Amino acid sequence: MAPRPTPAPLTADADLDAAFEILGRKWTGLILHTLATRPARYGELHTAIERISTKMLADRLRELVEAGLVTHDRLPPGPTTYTLTADGRALLPALEQIRRWSRHRTR
Repeated sequence: MAPRPTPAPLTADADLDAAFEILGRKWTGLILHTLATRPARYGELHTAIERISTKMLADRLRELVEAGLVTHDRLPPGPTTYTLTADGRALLPALEQIRRWSRHRTR
């Protein structure tokens, strides 16, 4: 009997790995999708995403700012607002596809 051929080793995609370092965190996609509507203040985001804790929202917003997906600007004399950057907006079609998948998947 002939030996079975050894399958090629599997490798994870480095680009997806880098993307999911950011996007794979709980709440991140929802925060980005919520900011797609318009820039928002921290309190508005907290109200819109009802189940997120204040600490978690602050942590995720800081991570998104550090990743270059969101900016936070203080417009005198008003409060800080969070806005999607061009890189953040570039994710919106993918988030919309995920939203549609979730709506239509078999449960």
